[in-house]
Amino acid sequence: MSSQAVLPRRSRRLATIIPVSDWISIGYSDADAQVMNQLQQKMKDYRDDEDGDIIELSIREHYGYEHNDWMLPHWKELFKALRGRTFVKTILFRRIHLPESVSAIIFPSLKRMPNLTQLELNQTRLGGEGLLLLSSFLKQNSSLHQLGIDGYTIDNLSVARTFSDALKYHPTLKVLILDNGGLEENPGMLEKILEGCARLTSLGLMDNLRSAAVGVLSDFIRCNHPIKNIFLMHNRISNNDTILLASALKENANLHQLDLYDNGITEAGEKTLLKAIFDPTSMNSIIESNHICFPYTCNINNNNKSTFWNQLSSLEREVFNINLKKDITIQQKIRRKVVLALCRQDGELFDLSHLNDLPLKLMPRVLELIQEHTSGRTKADGLCAAAPPGFICPRLAALIDAEELPSQLEKDALTRLFHTLRGWELPRLFENLRGPSSKGRSGKRKRRKTRR
Repeated sequence: MSSQAVLPRRSRRLATIIPVSDWISIGYSDADAQVMNQLQQKMKDYRDDEDGDIIELSIREHYGYEHNDWMLPHWKELFKALRGRTFVKTILFRRIHLPESVSAIIFPSLKRMPNLTQLELNQTRLGGEGLLLLSSFLKQNSSLHQLGIDGYTIDNLSVARTFSDALKYHPTLKVLILDNGGLEENPGMLEKILEGCARLTSLGLMDNLRSAAVGVLSDFIRCNHPIKNIFLMHNRISNNDTILLASALKENANLHQLDLYDNGITEAGEKTLLKAIFDPTSMNSIIESNHICFPYTCNINNNNKSTFWNQLSSLEREVFNINLKKDITIQQKIRRKVVLALCRQDGELFDLSHLNDLPLKLMPRVLELIQEHTSGRTKADGLCAAAPPGFICPRLAALIDAEELPSQLEKDALTRLFHTLRGWELPRLFENLRGPSSKGRSGKRKRRKTRR
């Protein structure tokens, strides 16, 4: 589609809909001309609908939209009509080019939408000037909760600094998704933008990161900001990078989920991440592990409910179950991880023979913890109820098979408890207690006989 064309006469440009024949006359194909016609029709519908709460302008993925100046009057009329509308809460642009001339129309008008909570700019090729206009809007907006930008360009540090300041001081923004912005080659700009993200609850950086930027992100995680969810899908994060992320997780007590799907992470990297949340090397290493986060590298959006669980080892399932539980304290999670560490795993079974010399008075408490650990999980007590807040909750809930999981957990619990008790040298535990008690009782009987 050509972006440069001789404008038709004024009456035609300001018509409600520029006819298909005009688009064809300047070189558009029949299909492309129909796309332009549909876009104009959507704009007209939104101008006339004064009660709608969602404005969505999108082009089919295989077409996209290259801006043409013929559309400027239509952009102006649309956002003139939208100014001050209290019903509008969501604006979505998908695969529509927003050059500076259009951004200069849109963002000043957004300032006059008092209840706008979500703004998504998907594949709009927003440039530096557009980001500056967006930053100006953010500084004067007090209602936005979620901002998503896909396909943007930050071409200098000054733009990054302005954008970061706008994020930092926004009173209500909680979710920021930055996709395909070229930050992988500019860790300095990423660092500047992250300075404005400390107050968010969810942050997405997709198609943005390589190894050079992972160190910057790890430092951000290490600062233990109140952010709950970080999405890093479709990046170029490697096994070596997981070492930095794991180290940062051990110093973070707020992050609930770290999504690393579709990166260059193999089984070795997954083990590194697992060790960040469960390091059984020593008692101190268990205590210093992360007891909140759920780091994963597989696709939990998969429609197959069993796919997610099947990709996890039995140890990963145990650890994730502990970290995802919301109804127990950190101290209780640590106790459960200590039991898990003491129960050296042999397939699905526990071997507790090394606890044979443990004082007898501790046995009831250890058995209680084992019972809690093995049989206390049901559908309501598992991932479905313990899922962290945010986008992940519905996805995790969908992974539980209500008919099969409880019965399997019950079988596992009985099996593990049986082998635990069978492997323990229980008679040896009672030897010291039974000996003195027996002697004491014998002595008393003898004294009674003497008195008679």
